[in-house]
Amino acid sequence: MKTTDKLDVLAELMEEHGFHGNILVAHQEEVVRSVSRGYADYRKNEPLDSDSLFELASVSKPMTAMGILLLAERGSLSLEDLADDWLPGFPYPCITIRQLLTHTSGLPDYMDLFEAHWDMDLIAVNSDVLALLNTYRPDAGFPPGAKYQYSNTGYVCLAEIITRASGMPYAEFLGSALFAPAGMTRTKVMNRRYRPEPTDNFALGWIAEQTEDRTAYHLPEELPEYRFVQYLDGIQGDGMTHSTVTDLLQLDRSLSAGTLLSKESMDLMQTPSRTADGIDNGYGCGWILGNVPNAGRKVYHSGGWPGYSTMFCRYPDAEACIIVLSNLEPADRSVHTGVEAIVEEIEHHLFS
Repeated sequence: MKTTDKLDVLAELMEEHGFHGNILVAHQEEVVRSVSRGYADYRKNEPLDSDSLFELASVSKPMTAMGILLLAERGSLSLEDLADDWLPGFPYPCITIRQLLTHTSGLPDYMDLFEAHWDMDLIAVNSDVLALLNTYRPDAGFPPGAKYQYSNTGYVCLAEIITRASGMPYAEFLGSALFAPAGMTRTKVMNRRYRPEPTDNFALGWIAEQTEDRTAYHLPEELPEYRFVQYLDGIQGDGMTHSTVTDLLQLDRSLSAGTLLSKESMDLMQTPSRTADGIDNGYGCGWILGNVPNAGRKVYHSGGWPGYSTMFCRYPDAEACIIVLSNLEPADRSVHTGVEAIVEEIEHHLFS
């Protein structure tokens, strides 16, 4: 059976899980499926297509990690450098850049700080994260390297280190050093509420509320419970990269071809780190690591932010890639559960 035949079920899977967004599946240099379902703008009935630009949420983290690795290759920094060498006044000593990359730093979560201490009529930027950490100095969760704990704060710190080590704004450095060489013509870091800019074919993130007789579509900032999307909009590194399924395929192909990063950097990304007690935490430098039957290694990341759920999955041994970008979140359930289920079923059909 042809690979394309195996994925004839994809449209059914999307409907079954209430999925709205874009899915692209590639195998051995061939795009075997690229499907769009839903709208970029539900109020204007503007349909999605393969060039629609989505907010990636935490799928931004592999981009930040690759930016650090590119700077390490250039000799601009070392992964063993201490974060406080690059971030003056940083109140958490002995944390290395490597520990920031692998979520073993123990840093406290910055969102809690903003909820407690921020003027929510203002939009925060990265320097505000560092200022709040320095002012309030919440306790670290554990000594550096002792445990694994997923940390958005760590990736904000990495974005600031990229800015200081490169001498360029984080967004500008990623654009010139990563996105352009990979041929990612639509991809960019942007903060559309903090600094609006014209963007064609933008997939707004929506919250769908089902009533008895209709579905209402809300932007997250219109709902009180999602107010944080407004006041945290200026923060970069842990999120705020925007891309398309076709651009992410370009990134996958560039990584597979070895044209972006050295073999040493690729190995670092795709090798699980270990905590001080010798436990493998299943996370490399910017990527979650696993294995899939009949496909071998799975190198991936997921992301979630109000209105968006994303997954970017690479299968280096099987020469395959699955990209799932959703921009509609039901108010009554997690869209990410459906995205994960769709990816698992695509894997089953693709690799069985």
